[in-house]
Amino acid sequence: MERVDKISIIVPIYGVEKYISHGIEAMCAQTYENLEIILVDDGSKDKSGQICDEWAKKDARIKVLHIQNGGQSHARNEGLKVATGDYIGFVDGDDAPMPQMYERLLKLMKEKSADIAECNFLGRKSPEPDKMEDGKVICMSGRDAIERQLDAKIASRYPSTSLWSKLFRAETIRGMMLPAGRIHEEYAFLCEAFLRCNNYVYINEKLYKRTLRDDSTTAEKFTLRTFDKLEVFRMRNQYLKSQKEEHLYQLSRQQEFELMMHYYGEANNAGLDIEAEKLLQEMRRNWGEIFKSKLALKKKTKFFVLLAVPKLYIYVRKRKK
Repeated sequence: MERVDKISIIVPIYGVEKYISHGIEAMCAQTYENLEIILVDDGSKDKSGQICDEWAKKDARIKVLHIQNGGQSHARNEGLKVATGDYIGFVDGDDAPMPQMYERLLKLMKEKSADIAECNFLGRKSPEPDKMEDGKVICMSGRDAIERQLDAKIASRYPSTSLWSKLFRAETIRGMMLPAGRIHEEYAFLCEAFLRCNNYVYINEKLYKRTLRDDSTTAEKFTLRTFDKLEVFRMRNQYLKSQKEEHLYQLSRQQEFELMMHYYGEANNAGLDIEAEKLLQEMRRNWGEIFKSKLALKKKTKFFVLLAVPKLYIYVRKRKK
């Protein structure tokens, strides 16, 4: 009998009792049936964990881990530790994959000899950044994929910075972990995954349904926790430097500079004056690198105004809003 590949789906769960049954039902109803569904209850205070246990009694493919609360990245890591599949997927606890998602992605991976496959999704916060015919398939190397993601001049729907829209060959991400205790952890993880990946394939088909919530970890108001994204960007920079990927490092560094400028304005708006001042001083220390970079002239002009007359930058920024 021919061996059938197993797909492990890792689901971090915290406080999603309103949504989780719908998501689990969608995973159980996948047209690709050889699944391992790993539900990681991250110390939920509502009935999410109990709902997971009830589903595990109905479907033997479901494994439930109850762990002490450590955040989404920690929960995903715990799932990675116990996953036994040949392929790894991620689903957020309040989302749901379309019935054919994993069958379609796995078939594409085999057809294109890909290590990472990705689909489009429903539930964008903003309009799609480019035009593309439905069902179109794009293939490229993993290195070209991460270069495309890092290049601020390219506005594209692929590759996205999400984990849940993708399917990974398990061997490609073997031993990798997400930055524990951080939000926006995907940026660092995906950078390494793409550099390990020989081929990447994208299909412009909406195979995943995202739930937009005001209370999700990535929809919170600007707080000290928001700075996690900046720290994750720096982890990514360090990794690229360690791999001697100078061009990719420069692109990643430019993204970091742009994020610093954006966060300076947001920190001012949020009354985080100490953090705003720290960012200002850091940008001033790196002004030479900023102006030697390949950032667009318009962005360099914004930096010049910000570093020379911070109050004017904040005034203009508020007027534009």
